[in-house]
Amino acid sequence: MEIRPVLLRRYNSTLPETDGFMEPAERVFARDFSAARQTADSGDGRDGSYVVTPTGAWCRRLFIVGALTERRGSGEIVQARIADPTGTFRVSADWQSPDAVETLGCIEPPAFVAVTGRAALTGTGERAHATVDAEAINVVDRTVRDIWVLSTAGATLDRLEALRDGDGERAAAAVRLYGTTAEDIREMAAMVRTALASVRSDLAVGEIAPVVGRDLLFAAIEEGGGARGIGFDDAVAAGVRSGLSAREARTALEELLAAGECYQPASGMIKLI
Repeated sequence: MEIRPVLLRRYNSTLPETDGFMEPAERVFARDFSAARQTADSGDGRDGSYVVTPTGAWCRRLFIVGALTERRGSGEIVQARIADPTGTFRVSADWQSPDAVETLGCIEPPAFVAVTGRAALTGTGERAHATVDAEAINVVDRTVRDIWVLSTAGATLDRLEALRDGDGERAAAAVRLYGTTAEDIREMAAMVRTALASVRSDLAVGEIAPVVGRDLLFAAIEEGGGARGIGFDDAVAAGVRSGLSAREARTALEELLAAGECYQPASGMIKLI
């Protein structure tokens, strides 16, 4: 059974994945993750369990990129929906990740965002719901979203081939948990093809380049500031919309002030020199 599209393109590129932990962040599509109903222990002595998806992804942490379509809540808890070409992720941020809460609060839907977070499964059986507890979030562009789709498609097809071939303990466990059939694998491969169809045919990896937070914030303040300057919180929000986290925007603002590239004409206001 052939499940790998001939035209699948893979790129080795640097995506804005915030990953300060040893545990790798899995890439899964929303339809796959939202269909997860099972968890499993790793068997390696680590605390906590994995959320196991129908394609055989074992997730403690995730890296997802999609369109922020809805944001609700304020204060210490913010909930959001982030859509990729296959479905929607349920994402939340709470007091455990204050930077993610503040950053998410600065982003007005719709916007492409990248999220690193913890995988969680609440409820049991058909009433179970898979969610992502955000640790870090950044605004990105369509190019980053498309490259994430390509990368996630490759990872998903690798897992489907492992399910088909019975390759590895984790694949075998996923088949047992979900009773996966050959027809199920074909349907999940079709999900991947749907995702790939959303990628621009003229995608150019060279469009992605490292950026300096200070430069991003300078440009955001220059564009959004008026004759009197811009409010401190508005400057942070402008930095977030440019791709920084709230913490990164505050750090960049401190660097601009220290370097003498901007000043405070009045309390709570920032103006470029």
